Amino acid sequence: MYLQHFEPANTSTAMMDADEIEQRIIRAYVQLACTEQDMGGSRTVSVTRLGQLEVRLTEVPACDLPPDMPLFWMEVYSQADRSVIDSCGLFEFDEQELAMAVEMVAGASRQSQSVH
Repeated sequence: MYLQHFEPANTSTAMMDADEIEQRIIRAYVQLACTEQDMGGSRTVSVTRLGQLEVRLTEVPACDLPPDMPLFWMEVYSQADRSVIDSCGLFEFDEQELAMAVEMVAGASRQSQSVH
C-alpha cells in the first residue's frame, strides 16, 4: 500500500490536543486528492505516527462499496503487530464524525504514551 506522508508526523513525545488532531485529519482528507491510487484504486495517507502506532486515512473507490458503506476509513495500525487495532468509517467529515475520529486518535495517543 502506498502511503503519502505530507509532514513530519511523529508525535510520540507529546500528547496532541483535540484541535491539532482535527487539523491533521482535515489535512489528510485534503491530501487524499493529491495522492496516487494503489493497484486497487484506494488512496491512503498517514495522519500521524504515535510511536509504533500509525493513524491512516484511506479513501475506497465508491464502485467497490455497497451504498451504505463509508468511502473513507481511518485506522490505527500497529507497526509492531502489523495489524489494525481500531478503525472508523467516515461519510461526510461532519462534526459528529470528526469528533469520533478525534477521540479514536486521542485514545491511540494515550495508549502510545502508556507504552513509553
